[in-house]
Formats: sequence, structure tokens, C-alpha cells
Amino acid sequence: MLSKVIPMVVIVLGWPAVIASIFLVLTGVIRGRSRMALVGALFGCPFLLYLFASPRIGWLALIVGLLYVASSQAVAHSRKGLALALAAPFVAVAGFVAGLVLRQ
Repeated sequence: MLSKVIPMVVIVLGWPAVIASIFLVLTGVIRGRSRMALVGALFGCPFLLYLFASPRIGWLALIVGLLYVASSQAVAHSRKGLALALAAPFVAVAGFVAGLVLRQ
């Protein structure tokens, strides 16, 4: 029975959190709600902190995280195009990591 339960670490750091993060940020940008975009960006932070520990892309994860959080600030100033552009690197990094995982 315990083997069928998804560990909390997988939910917080894993793909469900990444997908929820992207969904919340995009919804926040489309609806013009900066708090929703900020919550989405914060959902993505554990994933980026995990990538930050990687020696090859650690610095990139930090920059992407700052851009992702800045997208909520762009929404607060009604700059939806800029907000989408600031959120795009997170989607690209998540897609890149997903590609690496699927090719294993």
C-alpha cells in the first residue's frame, strides 16, 4: 500500500509542480492577475533549485528563476507580452529537461 502513494518530494519537485506552475503563470498572464502569476512562479522555484545544484546549468537555473518571478511583476504593470517573454525561458528549460528524461 505504501509503495502506491506518491512521495511528497515528487509532487513538490517533480513534473506535477512544473505543469501546475506553467498553468498558473499562463493563466495569471492571460487574466491579468499578478498574484496568480507569482504563485505559479513560486511553484516552479523548487524545480529550479533542484537544477541549481547541477554543475552544468546551475547558474542558468538562477537566472531563469529570476526571470520567471519577474514575469509576475510585468503582469502587475499590464505588460502581458513582456510577461510571456519572461516566462518563456522556464518553459524552455522544463522542456529541455523533460526531453533529457524521456531519452534516458
